[in-house]
Amino acid sequence: MMNSIKNNTNRWLILFAAVIFCFVISGTSIFSLIANALRETGDWQNSNLSLAYSLYNIILAIFGIVTGAIVRKFSAKSIVYFGLIFYSGGFILSSFSAANHLVFYISFGIIAGIGGGMLYNFTLTNTLQWFPDKRGLISGMLGSALFAPLILAPICTNLLKNHDIYQVLRMLGIAFFLILFSVAWLVEKPSQEYIEEYKKEDKRLQKNQQNLLANDKNWHEMIKTLDFWLLWLIFAFANTPSMMMLASVAGIGKVQVGLNQHEMTMAVMSLAIATLIGRFSFGLISDYIGRYITLFLALVLEIIAIFILPEIKTVYPFILTVMLLKICGSSLAVLFPPITAERFGLSNCVLNYSIMFTAYSAAAFLGGFLADFYKNAENYSQAFFYAGMGLFVAVFILIFYLYSLRKNK
Repeated sequence: MMNSIKNNTNRWLILFAAVIFCFVISGTSIFSLIANALRETGDWQNSNLSLAYSLYNIILAIFGIVTGAIVRKFSAKSIVYFGLIFYSGGFILSSFSAANHLVFYISFGIIAGIGGGMLYNFTLTNTLQWFPDKRGLISGMLGSALFAPLILAPICTNLLKNHDIYQVLRMLGIAFFLILFSVAWLVEKPSQEYIEEYKKEDKRLQKNQQNLLANDKNWHEMIKTLDFWLLWLIFAFANTPSMMMLASVAGIGKVQVGLNQHEMTMAVMSLAIATLIGRFSFGLISDYIGRYITLFLALVLEIIAIFILPEIKTVYPFILTVMLLKICGSSLAVLFPPITAERFGLSNCVLNYSIMFTAYSAAAFLGGFLADFYKNAENYSQAFFYAGMGLFVAVFILIFYLYSLRKNK
């Protein structure tokens, strides 16, 4: 088997850097705590803070595509250094938004979104190119790195006891910059020779025939296929409940079961634990039983969780059910990068997955919209219902997609 010495690069160091990058980028997962703290200042009572989170995810998707399109023209280090400046700078600039709310939407929603878009998809797909023999495992490991809320949620809560939210945003931005800058020098792109060598050995390396690489397609060819649009719709509908919780779990929990500040922090942390469990376990399992069987299992469990959730009125059952929902929802972010690579080839997967990732941003917008729309009614049951119906649509599309794959063999 070929190893990374041919590139004079240790691929495990690249994985280490990627884990750190994914960890820091997932700092946005504490947004529900940030939004709650901003509302408690009294200056944001009538502002749609969910819009800032949706805007962040839309910009993240757009600049993921932009980065994928230009990735061959720039070195890996150029991409990550510019990305980390935008990402951390967005947090720092958002700390000056007390007098003008538009500053927050621009700094967090757009500037941090640009940085996140440059960093996230590139970091993920670039690392997968170094590990084509362990696609599910590595995708799961990188997905598991998105456990920042487990650490950042209690840190943020404790900082808010002695500092206002604007000072906390500035501290986070500076910390993110220092952490990312310290590992950015490790990031490298694999050579085309390295990728081609692994592609030749792919059949021997993969344990499950479903996980074999297909012939390479560029983005033009990919978006002309029915497969792409079916997968995009599955990704979008299936991810909506998870994104709704990510953006609004503190507010939902406060309305539905009366969470206090400590319990809201615990709920945000529980999402991080669920992400860690779901992404690592589903990524590893998918290498053995296949991506699509794993995806189907995750969707069925997610449907059960979303329809149970409206009936729960006590704290710990609420948190456990939200965790089950997030465990299953988090699988999507580790299943779709290898699915994209295996369906449309490895050589163009940075750009191809960046385009596929727009479904994630669509889910963030839809999930945030559902939660915000029903916030004033102080009853999220309808939001859960519509998110659950989206999951049913995703299951039906997946069944149709698998039928078409079998029919075309």
